[in-house]
Amino acid sequence: MLDFIITQTDAQLQAILNKIQPLAESNDMATLGFGYGVCITDAGDGAKTVSIPNYILQKNAPVSVQFSHPINTDGATLNINARGAKPIYVAGSALQGGLVKAGCTVTFVYDGSHYNIVAIEGLERPSSQSDLFVDMGLPSGLMWAKRNIDISQPDGFAASEYQYECTFFSWGNTEGHNPTSTSAFDYNWGSANDGPYTETPGSKLTANAGLSHDAARAILGSPWRDPSTDDFAELFANIDFIDYNGDVIPSAQTNKLTTMGPNHIQGIRLRSKINGNIIFFPCSGYGYGQSWSNRGSDGYYWSRSLGSQTNGRGLSFYSGGVNPQDYGSRFYGFARRAVQ
Repeated sequence: MLDFIITQTDAQLQAILNKIQPLAESNDMATLGFGYGVCITDAGDGAKTVSIPNYILQKNAPVSVQFSHPINTDGATLNINARGAKPIYVAGSALQGGLVKAGCTVTFVYDGSHYNIVAIEGLERPSSQSDLFVDMGLPSGLMWAKRNIDISQPDGFAASEYQYECTFFSWGNTEGHNPTSTSAFDYNWGSANDGPYTETPGSKLTANAGLSHDAARAILGSPWRDPSTDDFAELFANIDFIDYNGDVIPSAQTNKLTTMGPNHIQGIRLRSKINGNIIFFPCSGYGYGQSWSNRGSDGYYWSRSLGSQTNGRGLSFYSGGVNPQDYGSRFYGFARRAVQ
């Protein structure tokens, strides 16, 4: 084809171009899968619809949508020009409510099954909360709270990131309980899922905990929410473990714990490989029966992700290693760290 075009006269080339030009004009950007539209679907309706003139669904092509209302539901779908409701994904997982705010313009790439978020323009977080979260430069844009949730504090966060004291929750529940001493709770967590846990809303769940079972959303309000195991996976895929001096702990070293703060609180210290920002998780232990167990030696943090009928999933760490995809019996009282 190239040799053919090169040998043509100027007049012949112009004739070829005249035939091509109408085809190019008829295939405008929307027809090729590009385009822009405004979605006015209500915040609580997870089935988002939008109309974009001449849009044709194309694999691997981007499209941008401005949302007049936030997306407050988990697992929302997007349907453009009645081409079918496709799940909205971000960082490889179904979108969770609270990330997309009113007025945001979101750019998607359709992969043949999902609309994958690749950019969010106009995403603003309350300036009054900027001292509460840390930007680890993550691909999803997710921000992690600097401190654990603590209902005993006016703002709902532990007084310091360098302390063990915080509020503990069983999996799937928004009701939390605080230790009454360094070794005990007034609340009885029980010793198995068939104890006090059976009386909690979370015990009835057979799927991942949604916003109605989200402790961070219930206590801290929007845009905070509980993390998923995918959120933990993203965080830990983009960090180095560092000690109190800021030196990287070798990957071959099993014990990743260090101490921080004036009281030498033990935990894990993570530094972003992307922007160098740092976050600390203390070894807050867990609730079992009426005991506050392993305070200062182990850390356990629930995610919103279901493990099984008996297990929830989350982060665990101690001197023997770190597992951001761990399982634990749902009745245990674990700490919570919020994201937005």
